[in-house]
Amino acid sequence: MMIVDIVCPIYKNYEQLVSLYDALNKQVDVKINKFVFPMTISDDEEINNKIREFIKDKKIICFEVTKEEFSHSLTREKAIKEYCESELVILCSQDVVFFDQHAINKLASSINDEVIYAYGKQICKNHSIERYIRKKNYPKVGYVVSKDDIERMQLMAFFASDAFSCLSRKHFLELNGYQGYDVMFAEDMLYSKFVLDAGYKKAYVAEAVVAHSHKYKLKQLYNRYYETGKFHKEIGLFNQYKSTDSGMKLAFYVLGQALIHFNIPVLFRWLPDMAARYLGMRKGKK
Repeated sequence: MMIVDIVCPIYKNYEQLVSLYDALNKQVDVKINKFVFPMTISDDEEINNKIREFIKDKKIICFEVTKEEFSHSLTREKAIKEYCESELVILCSQDVVFFDQHAINKLASSINDEVIYAYGKQICKNHSIERYIRKKNYPKVGYVVSKDDIERMQLMAFFASDAFSCLSRKHFLELNGYQGYDVMFAEDMLYSKFVLDAGYKKAYVAEAVVAHSHKYKLKQLYNRYYETGKFHKEIGLFNQYKSTDSGMKLAFYVLGQALIHFNIPVLFRWLPDMAARYLGMRKGKK
């Protein structure tokens, strides 16, 4: 039976934690060796203590960080390097919902000596712009990406999501994790680049499915893309790759889908939504 460790950063939401833990334990054809849940301390001490009690009762491994200390890259790296021990490590977000009981097995089965990083398919339950974006970014058929594909795929060659991913811990240590980069965004994309640059491969596993939905307000969306642009500006590792064409294609794909399905709320939201993304990204890059 496949043996994995689970790494999931948690913050504030007790109900999501309980739901995720129950869902993980219902996964079949896989043995979970360790649950490692780094906890970011919130301003609500009552919720913090409630989460601590649950973690203690379930014997989950946990270390705490403040909001100022939390890092999407280095917090995960600490969990993987210092607390995990299984060859396969599953990374997930606390708000994902597993589509079936075989998702982890399907994802972890893709890892081998060449493919050392893989991510699953995400679907969106609400009928929003995010639903169509998920549909475009997570197609029906999976694929494997190597260094040879970068010229053709450009920035999309590095696309991945740690909302539901799997990595080889041995190779993660070999590549020195996130190589010292302290980022609050796109650590999955960063690690994808290290994987491909080193001559290894990453996989998109369309059969491993989770639901992952958000309801961003325009200001939240602007801030999110501002952070994305800031990430590209500060890191600088992706500046040589093209992204404008794929961004425009995605925007008009969403519009086309909304027209086909006569999705009135999306049609009204489309222009301000895309403007918030574009302006946030542009401002962040400056």
